[in-house]
Amino acid sequence: MELNTRYPTMAAKRRTVNIRGREYPVLLPSIRDPRLHVAVVLLTLQGLGQTVLNFRLSIAQILICLATGALIEFGYGFFKDKVIMWPASGLLTGNSAAFILRVPGTLHGQWWSTRGMWIFIGVVAVSMASKYLIRWRGRHIFNPSNLGLVLAFVALGPQYTEPQDLWWIPMGPWMIVTYAILIGGGLFIGWELKLLGLELGYMAAFALFVALALIPVPDHCMIASWYATPMCGQQLWQILVTSPEVLIFAFFMVPDPRTVPDGQAGRFVFGVLVAFLSVVLLGPTTLEFWTKTAILASLVFACAGRFALGRLLAPLEEGGGPVDAVRRLGLRAPVALGVSLLLLAALPLSAEFSLHGTIPAPELPDGTRPTLALVIGPNAVDIGSWTVNAAGQALPPPGGTTPTQASSRVWFLPPIPPVTLPDNVTAFDSTITQTKADTWARQVVLDLMIESEARRAHDLTLASVGATGDGLTEFTDVIKQDIKAGKSVLKTYSFDRIQLTLFLPKLSTQASRLVGVSLHGTSTLITRDASGKVLSQQTQPYAKSWGLGGSNANPDPIINDYTDLSLA
Repeated sequence: MELNTRYPTMAAKRRTVNIRGREYPVLLPSIRDPRLHVAVVLLTLQGLGQTVLNFRLSIAQILICLATGALIEFGYGFFKDKVIMWPASGLLTGNSAAFILRVPGTLHGQWWSTRGMWIFIGVVAVSMASKYLIRWRGRHIFNPSNLGLVLAFVALGPQYTEPQDLWWIPMGPWMIVTYAILIGGGLFIGWELKLLGLELGYMAAFALFVALALIPVPDHCMIASWYATPMCGQQLWQILVTSPEVLIFAFFMVPDPRTVPDGQAGRFVFGVLVAFLSVVLLGPTTLEFWTKTAILASLVFACAGRFALGRLLAPLEEGGGPVDAVRRLGLRAPVALGVSLLLLAALPLSAEFSLHGTIPAPELPDGTRPTLALVIGPNAVDIGSWTVNAAGQALPPPGGTTPTQASSRVWFLPPIPPVTLPDNVTAFDSTITQTKADTWARQVVLDLMIESEARRAHDLTLASVGATGDGLTEFTDVIKQDIKAGKSVLKTYSFDRIQLTLFLPKLSTQASRLVGVSLHGTSTLITRDASGKVLSQQTQPYAKSWGLGGSNANPDPIINDYTDLSLA
């Protein structure tokens, strides 16, 4: 995604500017400059990202990256090479960094947010510095923006950075337009630069290598923020091969004419090598953050060895055959083959170590990160069946003549309005049906009734029936306050709207998004003293979002308050 040639394809007519007695050549852009064609594609995608693709990136962050890259290249050309130039490469480096880099906490629609400004500036500055400082025989070794991004993701981690999602929005008209721009623009630019073989070689080899690596371990999975359950096997293969972000990598970052071999054979082999390294580095990854970082890092390793690859393939470029190349390798050929097969086995082997354990849960409001095991539970028991079973347990045993003490309670729920199920929730988790949404809503309302009675009766044990974890702490805190103040509070509810809502985790990292039950209406608090005398009665608006524990099929009581989280 760089196309970093040294002052190429500028206007043919020589222009100069005299500054303090020195003439500076003025190098202006040409419509034939391939970098402008790449820029048009990326800026079009950036425009779609700000309007319909819901990129969590601000216009200010894009401009910061563009300005940083442009100023560094302009300054380098002006002070070192004594030219005044249009900083096409610097602008492209900045645009590339902005397209892939995200900082947690930036939300779509925050057009002028400067959050993480130092990270964006640092990534672009390091990228540009690598272009000028890390060189071999007059050419920079690494793809600048690729190197800067990988260093940032590895050094700063998911607490401060995150790569662009592998999945953007559900398939629809705008996503079809996006794929058309990506594929059409990528193929056109690849043909224009004679890099089409490299692009197609990468995509074909990547699809093949991922499939071969997943065959022994179909349970190798990836956890992503935009999907409710781990993606494994064939589904993971499909996501990786068709991801728009992988297409960006294949069509606009790998095929940089200045950081790939010169000959057509070398470029094709280079593309296959990048694909091979991508799959090898995917081995130990289970989270989307590290999956994307692994794919990007494959290009760093490939660029580091491209000069050696060029020498190896020189016989092919000079008209020789594969036999000549093998002869040049000598005994190193079987060794290289063996190492390659061993590395290809890294995915299934590392998957066995990295998967069959716990997965990180999204951050809780208090900033903690509990771990949750992947558990598949039995089918859910609906509220009606639960009520019948509970009542049956409270009745005397069949055939008995002596009543026994009832041990269960009967809960009377307020009217529950129809539950709204938004499209983004079903797109995130296709297993969430209207029936399941209704069940979750009834579960939350029931839990609130339990907590209301626990508060009235000062019963901390009863409170643990309706909530757990941080959700329980929120309820028990008010009970303890009531006990200390010597009062009791009865809280009743009236709901006029209930819906499921999709939230981002607290720090907006690429952990899985959260589905909560949002309730709107009113709550009435009747406060009494120790003698039962009513001290006050207050009705106020109620708008809260609660998260349930357990699995989708068998939800547990309230586990967390999602009200203050950002909408996904």
